[in-house]
Amino acid sequence: MSKIVIIADDLTGANANGSLLAAKGFSAVTCLDMSKWTKEDFNNYDAVCVNTDSRLVPVEQAVKRVSEGLKFLLTCDNPAVVSKRIDSTMRGNVGSEIEEALKVMDESGRYEEPSVAVVVPAFPSSRRVAVGGYLIVNGIPLEKSPIAKDPIRPITTSRYVAIIAEQTDLLIGYISLDTIAQGPAMVTEEIERQRREGVRIVACDAVLDEEITVIAQAVKSVSYPVLAVDPGPFTAAMADARVPVRARHELEDNALVIVGSTTDLIRRQMDELRLARKCAIVKVDGRLLVNLYKRDDTIREAVQKVVAEAGKAEVYGVCTVEQPDDVHSIEDMARENGISLKEASERINKGLSLIAELLLKEKSLRLGGIYSSGGEVTMSVTRQLEASGFSVRDEVLPLAVYGRLIGGKYPNMPMVTKGGFVGDSESIVHCVNYLFAKISTQTRPLEGETK
Repeated sequence: MSKIVIIADDLTGANANGSLLAAKGFSAVTCLDMSKWTKEDFNNYDAVCVNTDSRLVPVEQAVKRVSEGLKFLLTCDNPAVVSKRIDSTMRGNVGSEIEEALKVMDESGRYEEPSVAVVVPAFPSSRRVAVGGYLIVNGIPLEKSPIAKDPIRPITTSRYVAIIAEQTDLLIGYISLDTIAQGPAMVTEEIERQRREGVRIVACDAVLDEEITVIAQAVKSVSYPVLAVDPGPFTAAMADARVPVRARHELEDNALVIVGSTTDLIRRQMDELRLARKCAIVKVDGRLLVNLYKRDDTIREAVQKVVAEAGKAEVYGVCTVEQPDDVHSIEDMARENGISLKEASERINKGLSLIAELLLKEKSLRLGGIYSSGGEVTMSVTRQLEASGFSVRDEVLPLAVYGRLIGGKYPNMPMVTKGGFVGDSESIVHCVNYLFAKISTQTRPLEGETK
């Protein structure tokens, strides 16, 4: 029985939702042709998404497609989550499609109370945040962003409530970050108050994934039907809250980051990564890895610090630079230890690769892929994992590639590597996002099984 049903206005959005749900352990599928599906087909998946391809069509046609698609999805027995996927920049027939979806839910005969649409337009990991009723894209108000100049559907305001209101006469409410910061109970109370006043669409601010989770928890057990309206994260949070995952396998959907470069560029790239993703990345002083008397304790302490954060992040690992003062000369390290530059570099890389192997062994971290920065670091890590080769699959950025380890202790492990001096301040973010797209559905086998 399908537990999560989604109407999306384009194929990319449909698949993006599926990816987010798969990352939480749900089996997800995008339906491209409803005529070829039967009710029994729903039983094979936890989540089914129908693509209406309605973003750029006239409103009358969009409404008709949403109506047909949602009626088809509601033949599923008692879906726990009903979602209307919208574009992360509010393009398309957003208000009209929300109104039609609410109408279909109300007329379906399966609900005793009128449905309420809860709109959460934020997508924090894609740098879309909603604050003060405004949608901010990559740090720029929506109407000032390049997306607003779309020749087919230009956007003239950053106020997401106003964008919805242009296309529907339904009463729209709003919940600010101040209310959300007070927790799920307060959000539930505020939605109830607005419902009593006739509000059918409740729009919510969110800047962080944690705030999206608060909203999902607020409507987890309400008596009235909820239509989740968002670009993906809120629907995934709703599914997580309402549908317990009883997966046979444990997901390995987190990333390991090993960064050995000590340049100011790398420091800025790591700062951007911490803003974009939930990170538990520990700084390791390269000077301590060069010193053989201190190396073992340094490695052990770094691993312990990372493991202590298990369950609190999605990106785990180590780096050798956090602040400008952390940029040390390898020549000084070599001279202080009476060794060559080559040996000093090898000791740092060996220490980082040992940390990588120890972290990969920690099941609590659920590591399903590796990002490494710097050719020497990458070579040391692959050797430590006893890989016989690296199967190159794709270019992520110039001088940054994605591939899989061949053989060794972690065969077929996804890996993205980038040169230490490559890219701009957001290059590591792009690489890690790409890696997540590749590892989101990986699972760890049960004892006695092979992967």
